Amino acid sequence: MATVTKPLKAQLAEVGYAPQDITYLALSHCHWDHTANANDFASATWLVRQEERDAMFTQPPAFARCLTPETFGALKNSKTVILKTDEYDVFGDGAVIIKSAAGHTPGHQVLFLKLRKAGPVLLSGDLYHYPEERAQHRVPKTDFNRDQTAASRAAIEAFLKKTGAQLWIQHDFTANAKLKKAPAYYD
Repeated sequence: MATVTKPLKAQLAEVGYAPQDITYLALSHCHWDHTANANDFASATWLVRQEERDAMFTQPPAFARCLTPETFGALKNSKTVILKTDEYDVFGDGAVIIKSAAGHTPGHQVLFLKLRKAGPVLLSGDLYHYPEERAQHRVPKTDFNRDQTAASRAAIEAFLKKTGAQLWIQHDFTANAKLKKAPAYYD
């Protein structure tokens, strides 16, 4: 289980926002540790791949491991944009791009940010859980489709090389401990 010392709503409030102020919601994937606050953003436009949405709402579930529908059930009736290409440029300016990275789950995706001062960053979702997976080229046995994960990793590694982006691995506790936390931010 994950422990949070400051809830997301409180972190948003510190920087002057409420969930209703958020225009878009994109999740890397549907596992509980990535959807915990999703229902709070049901008024936003949800950016999701059809495969992931289907996995979340098909009955019986396409796969049940780590699914916690009570954390994302409100999204079922949200305004939704189904992402049909490998890259989706959220604002049309190349600053925020959602990239397909299927394998961990059917519609897993990663987020590329082109930040003015910090430079390009790619948030991994669960494409990698730990730096060791990346260094040793190990794909977890629990991934939905290990071959897809390997192909997605190869594509993302090529993208990282091309863009020079930093890879931020969400489950890398050591690296994440060094990152700024709200209300601080990266520009």
